[in-house]
Amino acid sequence: MTRYDFENSIGFVVNATAKAFQRSFDVELRKNVGVTLSQWRVVWALMTQPGLTQKELADKVGIEGATLVPIIDKMEKENLLKRKPDSNDRRANRIYLMPKSDSLWESMMDCAIKIRKSSTKNISDDEVRITLETLRKISKNLMTFSELDAIQTKKSNRTG
Repeated sequence: MTRYDFENSIGFVVNATAKAFQRSFDVELRKNVGVTLSQWRVVWALMTQPGLTQKELADKVGIEGATLVPIIDKMEKENLLKRKPDSNDRRANRIYLMPKSDSLWESMMDCAIKIRKSSTKNISDDEVRITLETLRKISKNLMTFSELDAIQTKKSNRTG
């Protein structure tokens, strides 16, 4: 049986770190703003691109459409966003932020900055820069790897 040292694996450490970021940010948002991390993701997506459809929004925040529905329902009930019928497609709704979300944005950003500062405590700016550069390279390598793997899979499916 092959042994693998997961605790010293880059993927394991990156995943554990990402989960810690998410937990910390969620706690901070709930405590100081009264929104969840999922709600923050929706606000962020609609801040950067207003008027997304539910499908576009689900894709942008990286969750299934069915999971997004109760989040949108709750946010609409809390007057954070509004669904409006799409003028070109009656089956679709476009989603827009309400002024209440705009007024909470600064507090949300304060939480993000607090988490970032906390996460980089006792770490130099240079170390943070090198870490970011390294993670971007790893991400690019994995994107290339998965693209090549997809090409190989297509080729073997055609010939097999």
